[in-house]
Amino acid sequence: MHRIVLLLTTAALILAQEGGPNPGGPGAPAAPGAPGAAPQGGFQGWGMLVFLGLMVLMMWFMVIRPQKKEEKRRKEMVDSTKRGDEVVTIGGVHGTIEAVGEATVDVRIGKGAESVVATFNKGAISSNLTNERAASAKK
Repeated sequence: MHRIVLLLTTAALILAQEGGPNPGGPGAPAAPGAPGAAPQGGFQGWGMLVFLGLMVLMMWFMVIRPQKKEEKRRKEMVDSTKRGDEVVTIGGVHGTIEAVGEATVDVRIGKGAESVVATFNKGAISSNLTNERAASAKK
């Protein structure tokens, strides 16, 4: 992934360079019509737009796309929870699902006579230990 980013950045920097070396030196303005002068009229800075476009594309591949994949995975995990699954909430509470509703789940917390059933939003489920154990057993 880093090689792709490096390649895209290098290509964008090469495209961003306008013209060649300035014959008058690095600080001297180029004469109109000289080989190092920017073209008159026309669009100046197209290379910068290409560079910005490549940066946006890079950010999409590095930030937005992985975030959407993780969001999809999490939604599938929450939707697949059923009665009897062992889960962990975002607060670190371990329990067993007793009932699944539209937007909530009832989780039994504790063991034996001291157990309590608490209602959580489905979004509060951090991980489904039952599904994780089954997935690791398949491997």
